[in-house]
Amino acid sequence: MKKILICICPALLMLACSQNQETVASQAEAPEITEISIQNGTVDVDPELGTIAVYTTAPVMLDNEAITLLSEDGEQIAMQATLANKNFHLTFGALDRNTVYTLTIPAGSLHNIYDPALVNATAASVRFTTLYTIPESVTVNPDEALTDAEASPTARQLYAYLRNDLFLGGKIAAGTMAHYTTQMTEAEWVYAKTGRYPALHCFDLMNLTGKEYLENYADLLPHAQDWHNAGGIVAAMWHWRDPSKASNDFYVENCSFDLGKIVASANMDGTYTYATDTEEYRAVMEDIAAVKVELKKLADAGIPVLWRPLHEARGKWFWWGNAGADACKALWQLLRRELGDLHNLIWVWTIQVDDHFGEAQQWYPGDDRVDIVGVDIYEEEHDGFAEEFRFAAEVSGSRKVIALTECGAMPDVDRMQQDGASWAYCMPWYGDHTQSIQYNGIKYWQRMMTGDFADRVIDRSEVSF
Repeated sequence: MKKILICICPALLMLACSQNQETVASQAEAPEITEISIQNGTVDVDPELGTIAVYTTAPVMLDNEAITLLSEDGEQIAMQATLANKNFHLTFGALDRNTVYTLTIPAGSLHNIYDPALVNATAASVRFTTLYTIPESVTVNPDEALTDAEASPTARQLYAYLRNDLFLGGKIAAGTMAHYTTQMTEAEWVYAKTGRYPALHCFDLMNLTGKEYLENYADLLPHAQDWHNAGGIVAAMWHWRDPSKASNDFYVENCSFDLGKIVASANMDGTYTYATDTEEYRAVMEDIAAVKVELKKLADAGIPVLWRPLHEARGKWFWWGNAGADACKALWQLLRRELGDLHNLIWVWTIQVDDHFGEAQQWYPGDDRVDIVGVDIYEEEHDGFAEEFRFAAEVSGSRKVIALTECGAMPDVDRMQQDGASWAYCMPWYGDHTQSIQYNGIKYWQRMMTGDFADRVIDRSEVSF
């Protein structure tokens, strides 16, 4: 077994000679741990961490054999301990990536330096995970069924089409975003320039609730109905304005709505108990009820909807991410509960791609609550976006259809296939992201719809579900 080497610093020797009141108290005290510099459950730890500091109630000597830092496969990491006044530092070399480590300090392993018979009665254990490395390739086999066991026939048919014909079939559906909220202008622009409509069109319920800019959404049902009847895929998202109506914003810089106040407790089974007596809970419920009215119209009309609320939550620039992962997941579960009798909804969760894979997993609502995983990528260069695809696949355990739910530049379909990025659909944002050559523009849309990518890009006339 590898041992910890002990180095006693000069400050400790000076401390041993001091006769002040603090020293006298320390001489008669069994040492206990007050703090460890890394918290239990920490994820995305830099493998070059190098040192863990431990703070105690009295100066200590260490039991060389007892204190361990172990990887999940049982490898023991060699450490050097440096002692100081009421703390010690454990120093070690580079750790492996994507690995769970556990630091264990057993009871009886810390001895009061003045009276070694005085030892810590309480053990401490800290478990943490180092940064993840995205694999070079992934194999994704999406769930065959939707998470709603009572999903409508058309919702099941749409999902099967997205899964089998597009995602697994090597095709990608092109989409457009409403400009503004319920309008069809972007889809009409694509048709005017290419002679083809995109396969998917997305609406935004942004002005259904809020303090200002309210709309009656009278256009939503007829536009969605026309699009659906013509063979198109209907999607909807929600830039949810401040539920409290104290502001009219959804960005945290201008909205102080505290989502955490809707949660009374996080339960062991992954569910949440809600603080139903709070103003925040009542405000959220009022807005959900308003959204449900419009979504029910689409359900009653037999229109399946790719439903994407709470997008980009982990980015924390929207209020629904301001209180952390648990509060956001609690809101996602509340939405699923309140909209649970609308069986036309296919639930789309949007992630952020960065080095913080472990954090992304903590925010993920769970395989039983998500149907499709989306990624929003705003780049100006056309690419396969394979690394982002693999990140999304790994977060969702390779069990979900993956889509490019918002983008600047649409993907390069050749690169997608070369790199194994099977995006089921892509949707550039409206305005310049759709029409400007900076991102896409006429020529790239023509390449997608009628050019060399057209055999793999689905337009509205080719949708079949």
